[in-house]
Amino acid sequence: SSAVEQEQSIAVEEAPKTAESIAEITALKQQLDERNSQYTRLYADFDNFRKRTERDKQEQEEIASVRILKKFLPVIDDFDRAQSQIKPKTDSESVIHNSYQSIYKQLVKCFKEAGVVRMTPLGQEFDPNYHEAIAQEPTSEFEEGAVMDEVRPGYLLGERVLRHAMVRVAVAATESVADTTATNPEEHGNSVNADVES
Repeated sequence: SSAVEQEQSIAVEEAPKTAESIAEITALKQQLDERNSQYTRLYADFDNFRKRTERDKQEQEEIASVRILKKFLPVIDDFDRAQSQIKPKTDSESVIHNSYQSIYKQLVKCFKEAGVVRMTPLGQEFDPNYHEAIAQEPTSEFEEGAVMDEVRPGYLLGERVLRHAMVRVAVAATESVADTTATNPEEHGNSVNADVES
């Protein structure tokens, strides 16, 4: 019976230790849960920071690209003008013409690879988001409000406008404008003073 009493006394002595151990385990588990929660928040904050930094970096690269590409647009304009105005007459002029045309083609290829697209506004409805109107002209060839002429080409980089197309916009031709022109005596070489003198 002394063995049984000894086991009971050990159990009585260990009971507070077991309760203490359970409390300690519970406290440690709570600390672990808190640390896991902190870690999860920190990881989410870091992930958001990483994504924001990457997005900011891409935006800065795009802004730099736009700035550089805009500087090359006048060069493309000059090549376009040269192509339409210069007609080589000799073999040597043809060689020079072909040389700069190959440079022009290479430049256009680089623009296409960068995602730059030339606008094609002719016949489209005028849109101030893409077009810059420099004149309105009466015409019956185009609907009112349509782009009837492209003075300077516009370019897009994806959805972003690199440069607005400079255009002339059609307005309805009115008979009063035609009548005024036809009946204006100065337009026909007659002056008002000539009519008064006769």
